Amino acid sequence: MSKYKMKNSIWFVLFEGLKIYFSNIDKFILYMLFPVLGQVLGIALCFGLTLGLSDKIAAKADSISSAMLFILLLAIPGLLIFAKAFWDYVVAYVALNSMTEGAVTSGKVYDFKSHNEVATRRSFKYIGFLLILSVLMSLGTSIFFIIPGFVLWIYLILIFQIFTFEPDLSIWECYKKSFVLVKGDWGRTFSLMLILAFFSIFIITQGITVVFDYLNLTKSVCSIFDFIGKLLPLHTINHAFSYARLPYNITVEMVSNWIFVTILSCIVAGLTLPIRSICWSLWYKNLSDIKDTEQVKDTKRSKKITRKTKNEYRDE
Repeated sequence: MSKYKMKNSIWFVLFEGLKIYFSNIDKFILYMLFPVLGQVLGIALCFGLTLGLSDKIAAKADSISSAMLFILLLAIPGLLIFAKAFWDYVVAYVALNSMTEGAVTSGKVYDFKSHNEVATRRSFKYIGFLLILSVLMSLGTSIFFIIPGFVLWIYLILIFQIFTFEPDLSIWECYKKSFVLVKGDWGRTFSLMLILAFFSIFIITQGITVVFDYLNLTKSVCSIFDFIGKLLPLHTINHAFSYARLPYNITVEMVSNWIFVTILSCIVAGLTLPIRSICWSLWYKNLSDIKDTEQVKDTKRSKKITRKTKNEYRDE
């Protein structure tokens, strides 16, 4: 994307990103189908088989250990599907950046395998990269680090783009480079993140729920998850709320609706990952251009000062 002309505006990045996405929307959706729906299918298959058949297995098994073994075997197909889909999903974080570069230079997105290889041919480095990220994210979930962790996450939001476009950098250099690029533009980066999350996740999720409500499908779909609410000690929880004089009363229907909306949000977030990856790739390009321009100006300024100092020394 070195020759791509950028404007220093989050709105330009957003509109250019949407233009690239909708120009290749069929390819992006096709690419994300298995990584997203495969995870859902894997989890559903895993829990569906183990929870649905556990009572029958326990009744027919000779011992608890053999029952546990059969239940574990039932979970394996779902776990394998989930693991493959999850790996494809994390690979997509890098591959989509490469696709953005291809779309910018040629106007088309094709050859998914070659884009995937941007991550897979550096698998060990990428796994180390993800492990460090997971450690930082786990620290950020601590109650003592929520605010500092969130601030740090904005600084590190371009790490996947740097890993993609600057393969010679080490893992730590990728994190450091993201911090350097975002420094001075934290507010605008945060604003872009909010806009992307609002339009690519919240609005679409709410739109789908409205359609489900209009077609009277919400209640039918949510009823699939009623068994989870029935397993929870809702009576005890509601009694605790009543004792604490809190105006809450959680029902099985509320739990089912929450699970439905959560799953729907995750699916929408996964399928719209290309929009966010495209925009972050363009934002990376924009901030890189800004930093390069500043570096050139600083170099010229220091050369000018050095030249002036030498001239003064000669005059003396």
